[in-house]
Amino acid sequence: MERVAVIFNPTAGRGKLQKQKVKIEEILHNQFEQVDFYETQKYGDSGDLVRKVASEVDIIIAAGGDGTVNEVVNALCRLDRRPVLGIIPGGTSNDFSRAIGMYQNPVKATYQIVDKHQQPVDVGKTDKNYFLNFWGIGLITQVASNVDSEVKDRYGRFGYYLRTAQTMGKTEPFHLQLEADDFNFDDEAVMLVVGNGTFTAGVEAFFPKGDVQDGLLDVLLIKETSVQVFWSMLQTKMSNQPTKEEGYIYFQTKKLKVTATPEQTVDCDGERRCSTPSEIEVLPDYLTMLVGEMK
Repeated sequence: MERVAVIFNPTAGRGKLQKQKVKIEEILHNQFEQVDFYETQKYGDSGDLVRKVASEVDIIIAAGGDGTVNEVVNALCRLDRRPVLGIIPGGTSNDFSRAIGMYQNPVKATYQIVDKHQQPVDVGKTDKNYFLNFWGIGLITQVASNVDSEVKDRYGRFGYYLRTAQTMGKTEPFHLQLEADDFNFDDEAVMLVVGNGTFTAGVEAFFPKGDVQDGLLDVLLIKETSVQVFWSMLQTKMSNQPTKEEGYIYFQTKKLKVTATPEQTVDCDGERRCSTPSEIEVLPDYLTMLVGEMK
């Protein structure tokens, strides 16, 4: 028996997901023996619902944006028995759904889910929470904090980068200490991003070797703020080639210890609820997910 629980955020995409709920329900009910929808109303509901139903279902589907997915994952990863996870993307960026090859149209993504193609994926873990996509401090946190809803609605994923360009030159560096198996750093920086997924703000991210099944974290460190450095970083991302440009460093690792002075707010898959210091590691093949066409 395939029992399915759908954690459904009716406000995702400013209500666009809600408009397609009837069709999504129809597709799922035609393919699974039991399907129950649970609508969220506020932050924290998704995690509470996962803890409530996880022992009774085979599949949990997070239907919503990156925030909904983050809540579901943080609840799911703390369980001894973890049902298979699926994502129906309904937000602005939908980063990890892109990394696992899901269509960005919610109805088309639902058809992918009922194909029941499963793959194990890595999960990032910190001393405070779990993440599928990225952990970041510095410029990436400031940019996300400054992107208002109008910018997101009008420009979508590119709104983040528009705001980044405006922020350039205004970011104060902080002292950063990194300890990894094969790399150490003790100097000033303006941004640190640790990736598990391959997308940030809806476009292919800063990691030329990114792979959600390689058992490694991708680390990007930017040492200085300049339009030239940022543009070079975007060019590297788009061309999918490793970077050796002065001003930033890219490497891979399984574990990383991070200390910053002054203390930095952490953006973890879009959620900003903790701060440094942090210890980060990858959990290989930790979740089984329903996926589309993965690279």
